[in-house]
Amino acid sequence: MTMVDQPRGASPAGRTRSQTLIRLGLGVLVSVVFLGLTLARVDLAQLAVALRAVAPAGVAGAFAIVLVDLGIRAARWRALLRSLAAGAHAPSMATVAAYLSIGYLANSLLPTRLGDIARAYLAGSAFHVSRAATLGTIVVERVADGATMLGLAVLSSLIVTSVVEVRALATYAVALAFAAVLAIGLIWLGLSRGTLARRRYPQLARAFASRVALGLAGVRTVPGALVVGGLTLAAAATAVGVAWSVATAAGVPLSLVQAILFTSGIALSLAIPAAPASLGTYEFVGVVILSSFGASAEQALATILVMRLVSTLPLSILGLAAIWILHIRPAAVFRSAEDLDLRAEPGVPKA
Repeated sequence: MTMVDQPRGASPAGRTRSQTLIRLGLGVLVSVVFLGLTLARVDLAQLAVALRAVAPAGVAGAFAIVLVDLGIRAARWRALLRSLAAGAHAPSMATVAAYLSIGYLANSLLPTRLGDIARAYLAGSAFHVSRAATLGTIVVERVADGATMLGLAVLSSLIVTSVVEVRALATYAVALAFAAVLAIGLIWLGLSRGTLARRRYPQLARAFASRVALGLAGVRTVPGALVVGGLTLAAAATAVGVAWSVATAAGVPLSLVQAILFTSGIALSLAIPAAPASLGTYEFVGVVILSSFGASAEQALATILVMRLVSTLPLSILGLAAIWILHIRPAAVFRSAEDLDLRAEPGVPKA
């Protein structure tokens, strides 16, 4: 990539690395607090008993559903990627699933979902499309998943009125989304109007944003939006299936509405800034929800720990296998996650 000369101060790579370390440090602090709150209500000896009581057949079923979920999400991402090249030279499902697995692996190791940046960088380079536009397709995924889970959380919390924490979490997510949209709008107005709009960095920002916006091409038509929407709902259904299967295996039977509330609640917990893989916040929210359904704190935490295993282990193994098969150096995944400067592409002005 083209490096920008910086005669003063730290280099862009150095600043990005420092910002990453700061985010990681703050996230770890949040995780430690929530882990402490969770473990304070759990008897570790009883937790071991609860883990030994988990039914292997239910866990095996959850593993199978996770693989189905990966296929659904790969099909959705491939549909979005195909729109970047009008259907020409579309990558195969296997290749798309491989880079998707790498992204999931990176997200489990890196803070603030930097694995999505790594996925955009690596896949964009491999598929010979704009890395910024590839990032745009991932933005579509995240917005679709977030909106779906938020809607499910709101609706299910209105039915299961005893879990006030999920309603509070949903309110937090709505406020966060509204604030993000408002901030983006204000920043865009600031970069697009007045003398500031004619300066170099605002021009770079607008050019980069226009490249990211190309990734939205797959949902700008009614058929495309229906395909992405349908696959998003299918992915939500598999997520609920995984939660129901694991909870049942752990001795915490859930109704359909309870399973939806549980799944959407722990999904919203990912919006809380924390260490990689939302360590601590995920456990805390999950235990609170399952405890409100009558499960013991030990059963609830056992369920969450098994869910972590089920949702992380197969995708991590597939991600590692993809890195080996595609001849990607592991260090390149971490470097690409830190390289937020995706501007060195055709059509984007250089600083």
